[in-house]
Amino acid sequence: MENIEIYHEFGFEKATNLVTNLDIEIKLPGKFHRSQQANLEPEVTSESYYKEVLSVPTVEHIIQGLKDIFSEQHLKALKCLSLVPSVIGQLKFNTSEENHADMYKSDLPNPDTLSAELYCWRIKWKHRRKDIELPATIYEALHLPDIKFFPNVCALLKVLCILSVMKVENERYENGRKHLKAYLRDTLTAHWSSNLALLNINFDIKHDLDLMVDTYIKLHMSKLDPQEVLPTSNSEITENT
Repeated sequence: MENIEIYHEFGFEKATNLVTNLDIEIKLPGKFHRSQQANLEPEVTSESYYKEVLSVPTVEHIIQGLKDIFSEQHLKALKCLSLVPSVIGQLKFNTSEENHADMYKSDLPNPDTLSAELYCWRIKWKHRRKDIELPATIYEALHLPDIKFFPNVCALLKVLCILSVMKVENERYENGRKHLKAYLRDTLTAHWSSNLALLNINFDIKHDLDLMVDTYIKLHMSKLDPQEVLPTSNSEITENT
């Protein structure tokens, strides 16, 4: 955050050049401008305003997200990457994936056999024939024909596939709570909206926009006046074409 001034200045300059080319005037939000005048506060420039309400919160959100994703437990879990066959073939010593996988035991189909299964998995790749090319990625390992004989290893590899986009801590609704706190912190009290808060909580959820549009049309199209959405005369059709 110590270089936020430099990066914001650079980004704001690019944004200013863009809106200038589009003949758009950079202005402060109307409500903020009026409240500033009412409180007789020193005038805030557009650059400083957008630094505080846009650049700083965005960078803080990214930093916190990285801290959440790459927590100590996350890094511990990533040590299970030694299950990838090409890594096993290079290691000269036995690794302790079983200890690192403790937090995922509830996700394993047969946790009681994990130790024996890991041993067989290591032996399989350490003593393979020289002409066999070892799978070098999790994706390749998951598509091995005999992966079905190693259900626990398969489950761990699937977890590793998504580690970079999930939190390791088992705290329900933690992400949603943080998104809500970020929205409330970064938004003026007078501008709070329950609808916008809900959008912020679920901003990372993928939506089917086509389905949303179709649903809206089915619910509301019958309430619209056809005259509002259809041309009223042949002349209008001619003009539009």
